[in-house]
Amino acid sequence: MYYRRNEAFRYTFDPSLPGNFIAQTTPPSRGELQILDLSVKGMKVEIPFHDYQIGDRMIIQFSLVNQQLDVDGQIVWVKKLGRKIQAGLQLHTSEDMQKQLVSELKLYVKQK
Repeated sequence: MYYRRNEAFRYTFDPSLPGNFIAQTTPPSRGELQILDLSVKGMKVEIPFHDYQIGDRMIIQFSLVNQQLDVDGQIVWVKKLGRKIQAGLQLHTSEDMQKQLVSELKLYVKQK
């Protein structure tokens, strides 16, 4: 698993962007999350405390400019912060999904 924090295009949300997740853990967990930053190949999220491990898979659902997006990712790092966890996810996105993310982020930035 290759993790590149300094990608050319990474957008930091201020305030964070709400979303939902389904973690493919044993037992599976789901809930709300906050997206702290996003690129076409990764994101940093804040999620409720759970025993997440590096390599756990997650499906993330969120909206940008009224467009519902569903992305699949894998946890590459975990940082415990009291009752919450910050996690870095490597996204498994197709080339079409990457183009859609970039265009949606551009529209999001223009609306701010």
